[in-house]
Amino acid sequence: MKLLNYKSIILATTLSLTGCIYGDLDKRSRMDIYRSVVEYCESNHYSFCEVYAQCYLDIFNQLYVNQGFMAATMWSVLEFSPVNYSAMNAKDTMDALYSELKEKEKINRKDISLDVSYLLYSHNQCSSIIGAKQYDISHYHHKIEESIERKKENE
Repeated sequence: MKLLNYKSIILATTLSLTGCIYGDLDKRSRMDIYRSVVEYCESNHYSFCEVYAQCYLDIFNQLYVNQGFMAATMWSVLEFSPVNYSAMNAKDTMDALYSELKEKEKINRKDISLDVSYLLYSHNQCSSIIGAKQYDISHYHHKIEESIERKKENE
């Protein structure tokens, strides 16, 4: 009987720690996205970068997506773009995302292009704050709306 109690304690501890880890990963992912967005904005010498970045996160948080995966998607697009991100100017972040979206459409990778469209959707919704251009993601609006509705249902 004691063995069962010990297993229950270990299981409960593991589950609660796992929840904390995932919470930390979610928070870290949001911080990574926030940092990338602020860097993009500041490198383009836009005003109100903090307001834009907060708007970006607010819109992004309305989507039913794995935020850690989205942060990784943003990182991978920038890291493995034709021009290495460390050499690429941060002002090209949204252009690199849009380029990746179009590239994945050409090879019919709808899963990746949809993920990138979520990142661009957040930008499009907030771009008027900084006067940045918007990107054509009209092809994805139906899926984006589904994602927003799904998030509302799960709250």
